[in-house]
Formats: sequence, C-alpha cells, structure tokens
Amino acid sequence: MDCQKPQTCEQVALDGLPGGHQSVMDGLPEALKECLRTAARVVLIANNPAITSADFQALNIGIDDVVVSFNTCVKSALLCPQSVNVFVHGFNAPDAYFFGLPYGAEVQRLFQHAGERCFTMLVGSTQAMCPLPRVALFWERIPLPALWNYPVDRPGGKRYVGPSTGFNALVLFDWLRSHTGYTYQLMTLGFSNEAGKLWSGHAWDYERDWLQKSDVIVVPLQRRRWWQVLLRRK
Repeated sequence: MDCQKPQTCEQVALDGLPGGHQSVMDGLPEALKECLRTAARVVLIANNPAITSADFQALNIGIDDVVVSFNTCVKSALLCPQSVNVFVHGFNAPDAYFFGLPYGAEVQRLFQHAGERCFTMLVGSTQAMCPLPRVALFWERIPLPALWNYPVDRPGGKRYVGPSTGFNALVLFDWLRSHTGYTYQLMTLGFSNEAGKLWSGHAWDYERDWLQKSDVIVVPLQRRRWWQVLLRRK
C-alpha cells in the first residue's frame, strides 16, 4: 500500500478560500496540544454499530492515549476516564446546530468525573462564536489540502455537503503529526467498512481512498461467530 505523508497548509494557497483565514494550530486549546504532544496513540472511534466491547478492549487504551469520538458518540459507553477523550461535533448550517449536542448521559459522566481529560472540538462553523475553554473551534472549511480538494458534485447532479465530521478530524490529526513534538501513532477503529449505513451526502470513496493511501493504522473489527451474526439480525 502506498503511503501518503501528512501535508502542510503551506503547500497550497488556502488563505483566500472561505475558512482559510484561520490558524489550524491556534484553533487547538493549549491543554489539548500538550496532551497530544505526550500521547502515544490517537485513536478515532467511528459511529459504527458493529464495534463491540471486545473490539474496543483489544486496543488496550491507557492513560497515554487520546480517544476521539464523533457527533452522537454512539460508542460512548465503551470510553474510559483514564484516557484523554476528544468529542468532535460537526455543524449543521441550515438549522444552526452541532450534531450530538447537548451531550448524552455517558459523555456527561466522563466530563463530570474526568473533566480535565475531556475536550470538545467543533468543526464546520459558519457563524461567529465566542472562544470557550477546552474547546477547539474551526470554521468551515479547515484549510488543509485533503479537505479543500474534497469533491463537490456527486452522481446525479446533487452536491456533497462536504467532509464528514470524522474525516475532518482524521485529516487534522494527521496534519499535526508533521509538526515537531507530535509523534503519536494515528489509528482508526470502525473505519474499515464492516457495517453501518453511510449517508449519501459525503464522498465516502474519496475519504476511503485518502485513508488507504495514508499511513494511518486501520484496525479491523474482530470476526463474529455465525450465531452472533444471526442474533444481530433478529
């Protein structure tokens, strides 16, 4: 498999595009950057219903890991307070809200018991917002090449709404590894197409192709026994 090194925003002229005025590095809270500088791994957990407790436990998440969840954080019950947890939420511009906010009970529990190790990341904002502590805020669109080269038109004439929340975060955390001091392994769980229904508003083929050409570690889900598959279908 070909490897794709993280690209820096200096390689392309993005400052004239919407969102190009923002500094990606400055958008990250200093406390989160410190956690990322000392992290052994950054692990992105997809909202994939096929992920099981065994899949998550096999990662052996520890205090040196940063775990990233998205929007409704479907697998929030699996998260542990020992790791750093980052919750990323995409903006729904037509209705002016962030997917997954307010937080559900499991995520609120993590903030209550380990708030110093929990962070929020808001992506795709099109409206002015006040800076908040422990919150990373990024305008639409984050000025990184893989995001700005995102396909516009989908088959049938309709337009893609833009990168998925997970892809925004994946590209950002990959880009950060090109900077001195950020040496973590970047991994994904549930991004390997085992299950789940994909919404047609994102260019999934483009996102998969980028992931396959990168050096991000894609962790496959564990195989299920035949009787587990039958029970899941009922």
